[in-house]
Amino acid sequence: MRPHHLAPWLRRSPGARSLAALLTLAAWVGGVSAAEPASPPPLRVVVSQSLSAPFVIWRDGVPVEGLDLALVRALAEQLRTRVELQALPRARIEAALEHGEADLACNLQPSPRAESSLRWSAPLFELNLMLVGHVQAAPVDAAAQLPAGTVVGTLQGQTYAPLDPLFSEGHLRRDDALSEDRLLRKLSLNRHPYGLLSRQTLSWHAEAEALAAVDPWRLAVGNIAYRCAVSARARLDPRLVLEALEQLQQRGRIEQLLTAHTQPPLAVVVSTQSSLRRITRQQLSELYTGQRVQLEPGQPAAPLMTGGPQRQQFLQAVLQISAGQYRSSWAGQQFGGRRTPPLELRDAESLKSHLLRHTNSIGFLPLSQVDASLRVIYMP
Repeated sequence: MRPHHLAPWLRRSPGARSLAALLTLAAWVGGVSAAEPASPPPLRVVVSQSLSAPFVIWRDGVPVEGLDLALVRALAEQLRTRVELQALPRARIEAALEHGEADLACNLQPSPRAESSLRWSAPLFELNLMLVGHVQAAPVDAAAQLPAGTVVGTLQGQTYAPLDPLFSEGHLRRDDALSEDRLLRKLSLNRHPYGLLSRQTLSWHAEAEALAAVDPWRLAVGNIAYRCAVSARARLDPRLVLEALEQLQQRGRIEQLLTAHTQPPLAVVVSTQSSLRRITRQQLSELYTGQRVQLEPGQPAAPLMTGGPQRQQFLQAVLQISAGQYRSSWAGQQFGGRRTPPLELRDAESLKSHLLRHTNSIGFLPLSQVDASLRVIYMP
């Protein structure tokens, strides 16, 4: 019965008036409920205690910042809910997801069992796996060059597909650490001469000047896909969570977060025929601004420049100057022909070809363009 049809009946019956008022109130509440559905449950995210910056920054044992947290918060915003964080050891994360104790975990490499029991996102970006060494360890151009039985620092529960054959054959031996911070600490103390970490983690710690005992050379040994795992028992529909992650990636939001939290994948390189094995940021700065012409007595070095986005990345992340400051540093030196600025090459391919022909040259390239003919002697 419509409200205006109720009027005569309400005048005849006080009891009916009370009943009608309740019915009207119930109808109104029902209308509000239909228009304003209940909020989705919080997104329960489990964070691995083995992770360090830039992915997770800890304060008093609590995850507070970092790329992983920024990503899941952007995901929760896409899902119009909030995040509840829980920190767990790496070994307990898959079980927590399988039992429905958490909804999501990111930056997780699946075990064979979890690959099928959990719902996995498509790769969101790549972690660049790097072999690094203590300053007293000999640099190498390939992992197979390491002597048989060499101990390599690794992360507990982490698989390293590019090096699995060397580990399974016993050519290399793992020394597992519970966290990336502990792995780096053991490497700095020379408890093991080499270690495996992502480029992103190494760059953050280098920027924080926490790698004094780690040589600046890097050996890229492969890539690991960064993915997120969703529990089949999640309180949110797993399909909605995976679709939201895909939408974030399509909108470029994940790329924005990656750029904000990590250094560009830029490598300072020489030919593998070069005698140069390492270089510091200070030496690069002096070399590229004309303050020095050789790294060591009798070891001349010819720096190269190139265009494209890598030029700006190199100036900003390595030399830590602007394009204007770079030009100014050479303006006075060029006058009178005292010194000449770095040779300018057209693009990355031209620079790579020049490096292979001139073993005293130094240049920079995107990490993706570094192959077995080049040696990485520094990364920002």
